[in-house]
Amino acid sequence: MQDYNFLGQALITMDDIKKEISTESNAVYVLKRLTETNKIKKLKGGLYATVNPLTKDIFANKYEIATALYKDAAVGYHSALEFHGLGNQVYSEVHVISSKRYSLDDIDGLEYVFFNNKYSEGISEYEQNTVIRVTELERTVVDCIDRIDVAGGLEEVFTALSAINYCDEKKLLKHLQYYDKKVLYKKVGYLFSVLKPKYLSEDFYRKCKENISARDDDIREYKTLSSKYIKEWKLIVPEKIVNTEN
Repeated sequence: MQDYNFLGQALITMDDIKKEISTESNAVYVLKRLTETNKIKKLKGGLYATVNPLTKDIFANKYEIATALYKDAAVGYHSALEFHGLGNQVYSEVHVISSKRYSLDDIDGLEYVFFNNKYSEGISEYEQNTVIRVTELERTVVDCIDRIDVAGGLEEVFTALSAINYCDEKKLLKHLQYYDKKVLYKKVGYLFSVLKPKYLSEDFYRKCKENISARDDDIREYKTLSSKYIKEWKLIVPEKIVNTEN
């Protein structure tokens, strides 16, 4: 079988194939033959991945696949933490944000979990084998603190924050302003105040405090955990954010 230009791509769509194969019937035949000879692997619908002939693994990684699944899909939450080199836990899930809600996709041994999020700011594009769309670091931080349950838990998020060398406070405040959640301002302000990174000014904390509520909020994942009260942020938090006993 002849080689096709699209076989030089990590991911292939039907549109890529139709550029080189004139008729629908021929395209179907070629796809069948390429799949049978293990040159490509079907991932979902009209999305295919080329196979490394030496390892028999696909060339595309989970971030590239997540981006290619739907038009506005982007890597988010814990998967974005991993992309930015900040994830400590190993996940068999890939977190994908999009403007529409889609069902789970099980692809190549990983479960792609979709989160409906219409916020289109703070998404960066990177070029590897193909394009990757992922939430920028600052939005990833805000999203993960907003959904600590999705991001691997409070300890995982705090450990990730402690590994960050720099965050743009203007971007952090921009994303906080979009979500406009008083408890989110509290959580972001408090967690950063524990770490006291040099890249954040006192003005950042002041602006966070200007947007918090007067009520107390409990951010413990398990309410049976011993706690302490942070009067400055009106938060009930775990006695220990990071478990040093493990």
